[in-house]
Amino acid sequence: MQRAAHRIRDCQTAALGGHVERCECGHVSRIRYNSCRHRSCPQCRGGRRAQWLEQLSSQLLPCDHVHVIFTVPDGLNSIWQFNRILFSDLLMQAARESLDELLRDAKYLGACPGIISALHTWGRNLSVHPHVHCLVTAGGIDGDGRFVPLPGQTLLPARVLMAVFRGKLRHLLLQAIDEGRLRIPTGTSVARVQSLLNRLGRIPWNVRIQERYSHGISVAGYLARYMTGGPISNRRICSVTDAAVVFWYRDHRDGVKKRMSLTPDDFLSRWFEHVPPRGLRMLRRSGLYANSCSKKREAIQRQLRASPNGTRETVFALEPERCPVCNTKVICRDVVIISIPRPHPREVLVRLNQPP
Repeated sequence: MQRAAHRIRDCQTAALGGHVERCECGHVSRIRYNSCRHRSCPQCRGGRRAQWLEQLSSQLLPCDHVHVIFTVPDGLNSIWQFNRILFSDLLMQAARESLDELLRDAKYLGACPGIISALHTWGRNLSVHPHVHCLVTAGGIDGDGRFVPLPGQTLLPARVLMAVFRGKLRHLLLQAIDEGRLRIPTGTSVARVQSLLNRLGRIPWNVRIQERYSHGISVAGYLARYMTGGPISNRRICSVTDAAVVFWYRDHRDGVKKRMSLTPDDFLSRWFEHVPPRGLRMLRRSGLYANSCSKKREAIQRQLRASPNGTRETVFALEPERCPVCNTKVICRDVVIISIPRPHPREVLVRLNQPP
């Protein structure tokens, strides 16, 4: 968290160095400071999202897609806080295996789907709320290499998917306890955690299957929000004072836009709660969207585009910045005319430790 705080604080400042941009005609000459490129930085979010969506748009299958959301009960939040990497891995594994297992069943689809999963750990008011968003193809590839479309309008029965997901995640967590890989939260014991998991196995969990979309790029754009930028964007901040940070959020229970006021310490505590640990993959692919299935995916893309109903949406690249004077020459970003030296990390640490 200290690493994230230092990098985000210095983002687009002289502390990270910079370069000079010039118009080819000489109309513009200005200094641009470097971005920190931390995945939780609100200032670095736009460019990386656009690049990811542009790359993904060429890989998405031209078929209908479904948005599925897997949410864990609030009783497991403390376990997630003490086991963020392990719990996140098991949560995404349970969601992926539940979809893959049911859709491979001939009763529902009988084919291997494509799945892109995104981990989301916060609620709209920055509360702890781990859940997984999945972009799932409304169809899959069968044993003969042909694309099988979803026979009905519904991807899977919600209650069946919920029961399978609940059973898989509980089994993975109990197995991690038996193997000693799960860290038990302070103030509780192994027996209490096992009892909690047993109780949660008898209540419904929140698993939602959204309506079908004619193409997956709209849902992919939603998933891209969790790729970079952290839990809250700058536009949601209403005011910042020494006494309070005020931001707005939309309450999912009634759809009403509300404001929340937190002390700066509470706000930062909530915000840094959702900085992902190093090494945690927030976006994952499986099935037809796995990197190992690129050749199968290309074959399916050719099949679908040859069909009368085959469609494909495209995400266009960001328009390059142009000179405000001539409007015909792109501002040069490739050639660095002048380099502003980046300080040595040791100098940064010394400066951070100096009193204000």
